[in-house]
Amino acid sequence: MSRGGLEMAVWRRLPGWAPVAVLGLVAASLLLLSPAARAEAPPKHQGAPKITGSPVDGRLLTVGEGRWKSATKPTVSYQWEYCAPRHGPCTPIPGAESSSYRATTSQIGGKLRSILTATTPGGSTSVRSHASKKILAGSPLDIEPPKVEGDLKEGAKLAANPGTWGGTPPMTYQYQWERCNPLTSTCEEIPGATAATYTLEAGDVTDSMIVKVTATSSLGTASASSAETPVVGALLPVNLELPSVIGNLLDGQLLSALSGSWSGTEPITYTYQWLVCDAAGEKCSEITKATEPALKLVSGLIGDTVEVVVTATNGAGSTSATSSPTTVVEGLLPSVGKGPEILGSLVDGQLLSATSGSWSGSEPITYAYQWLECNATGEKCAEISKATGSTLQLVTGLIGDTVKVVVTATNVAGSSSETSVPTSVIAGLLPSNGEAPEVLGSLVDGQLLSASTGSWSGSEPIAYAYQWLECNAAGEKCAEISKATGPTLQLISGLVGDTVKVVVTATNVAGSRSETSAATSVIEGLLPSNGTAPEVLGSLVEGQTLSATSGSWSGTEPISYAYKWLQCNAAGEKCTEISKAAASTLKLVSGLIGDTVRVVVTATNVAGSSSETSAASGTIAGILPDNEGLPSITGSLLSGQLLTAHPGTWSGSEPITYGYQWQLCNALGKGCSNIAEGTGSTFKLAGLDVGLTLDVLVTAKNVAGSTVATSPVTGLIGL
Repeated sequence: MSRGGLEMAVWRRLPGWAPVAVLGLVAASLLLLSPAARAEAPPKHQGAPKITGSPVDGRLLTVGEGRWKSATKPTVSYQWEYCAPRHGPCTPIPGAESSSYRATTSQIGGKLRSILTATTPGGSTSVRSHASKKILAGSPLDIEPPKVEGDLKEGAKLAANPGTWGGTPPMTYQYQWERCNPLTSTCEEIPGATAATYTLEAGDVTDSMIVKVTATSSLGTASASSAETPVVGALLPVNLELPSVIGNLLDGQLLSALSGSWSGTEPITYTYQWLVCDAAGEKCSEITKATEPALKLVSGLIGDTVEVVVTATNGAGSTSATSSPTTVVEGLLPSVGKGPEILGSLVDGQLLSATSGSWSGSEPITYAYQWLECNATGEKCAEISKATGSTLQLVTGLIGDTVKVVVTATNVAGSSSETSVPTSVIAGLLPSNGEAPEVLGSLVDGQLLSASTGSWSGSEPIAYAYQWLECNAAGEKCAEISKATGPTLQLISGLVGDTVKVVVTATNVAGSRSETSAATSVIEGLLPSNGTAPEVLGSLVEGQTLSATSGSWSGTEPISYAYKWLQCNAAGEKCTEISKAAASTLKLVSGLIGDTVRVVVTATNVAGSSSETSAASGTIAGILPDNEGLPSITGSLLSGQLLTAHPGTWSGSEPITYGYQWQLCNALGKGCSNIAEGTGSTFKLAGLDVGLTLDVLVTAKNVAGSTVATSPVTGLIGL
């Protein structure tokens, strides 16, 4: 066809004669007739493509590329469409642009189709596939397998990712964890491991893990397993508590290492390396061949400290921890085998020597000496000043005592001491009396006697002790005077009429000897002598009892006292003896009121009698009247009647006289006032008194003074 004929054919096919459309078709015709267009035409499809696969929820549908006719092989693109049920519209599915598409639950009841577009350099051509059958509900289908997520270390928690499943929900998942042996490629279910998570145990180490997921819906069940994980790793040992060293830190002793506390995958094995460090626990270095859990201490470690490094190893590797340093390793103290001995004559002035004894312990050992002075039984020992050599010169001060020697052995580890057994008593010369003791002083009660020691020979120093004896007048039948052990004796009344002696005991380090003086003449007594005059004590009131103190007296005891009471005038003069008043007390009677009294005390002892008179007492007073029963009023309480006042009951010095004062009171017995003419023991009622009440004041008077008492108020006075 000619170019003109083609243009006419296009025009004839267009509806109407729109100029714009005509121009477009003309342009297209010209393009098709260009050289490039004449070289290659767009692809042409040869039959609609078909969809393969099951039209079920979750299943994969696939459309082929179709058959195309083109000069070059076309590239094919896809766009899936969903067609609603009952011839509903078909709409593109966003993102569904591959040759396959998986049906979804929301598409159940509808159909699927795909638009294929083939493109070559000559252009593009699209064609629709045949529609699928209606999409049906589907049972579970594994689309993407499950996965195991988490750290593959003992103690870690793994989580099961169920993967991606197709099929119509609702859908539930069940889990079963399996342990696999990489060497045998066999897996076995882990009993009870049916949760979505699983915590790795020690038994899982070096194995791999799988999780099997079973999806279940109303339409069926399907299972899928994850891929095997890499093998489960062990936990590296971690030190929780440092190693420690136990044992006695002495040369030759055996130390042990405690590995401490560790966490990590079992089994864990432990190795050891001992270190020697300086005294501060620093500058440490390994001890050659010391790789066991025990260490034998040797002398080369003395003065240093040790540590132990413990290395814990399991399938994951090794970790080391170092103990704290010990305290300083000590040497072996010297230990005595045979104790020291003292050799020589135990006599004052002689030279003693000490052996060191036999010792074991770290060499070299040096020896030091200290001599001790002990009592005669080898006890209560004290160091002898400057006695620090292996010999000792005996001196007088050691006589009567024993000695010991302390040997101190010293080496690098320290010092140990051992004390010898005590010697026998060191001998000296006992005191010997040349001239007997004497008693000096006045042999009168109260005087102080003194004793001379006499003359003695023997080892100096000599100490003297005294014991005074009381003897009869003939100087016989003597007995010790209690606590009289000084060089003087105060004579007391108990010794009057007797004699005394003194026993002098001379003592030195060698022992003691005693010598007794001759008896004195008879000891005389002292006449009583008044120091403080007698006194009269007590209340100077009639009826009271006075007592007399004897005063203070010196003189030979016992002293007895006699009393004589005197009645004196108010000035304490013109005194006369009170008949039969010879006791230490005096009962005051009315005849003494207004006078004073004195007492004469006579002191008597073995030497005679002496008297002393007290000062005069104060004036003796009577007893003030004291009301013991209230006054009362008798008579008829009517106008014109005569009332009588009774004084009541009184005590006190007789004679007692009574005065009266009548009082008129209101109807309540209050507001009482004296009645001018009412001063007798009787009172006559008048008409003005009607409706009032009365009382009476009674004044009792004697030599001591006066006292007032008031009667109870009467009732109302009537007509």
